[in-house]
Amino acid sequence: MKIDLQKLEREELIRLMELPNHLRETMLALMGLGKATAKGVSEQTGKSRASESDYLNQLERMGYVTREYREKKVYFSPKTSNRP
Repeated sequence: MKIDLQKLEREELIRLMELPNHLRETMLALMGLGKATAKGVSEQTGKSRASESDYLNQLERMGYVTREYREKKVYFSPKTSNRP
């Protein structure tokens, strides 16, 4: 699923473009999915689940995504407001 970059606010687009390519690709995949596990993101990007898990954790530490635990799985979703 692809995201329409024209619908992003200017600040969101600038922050997204400041990310390194590997994190930007992960973030775009997650934005398209809305909420997903590392496995779900890896299916979109073609990268390994372990790599995507690492990238999603980096994005969480940077304040781009939130983490939610459900039924022994970790789901990530993009933060929609008040990004740092």
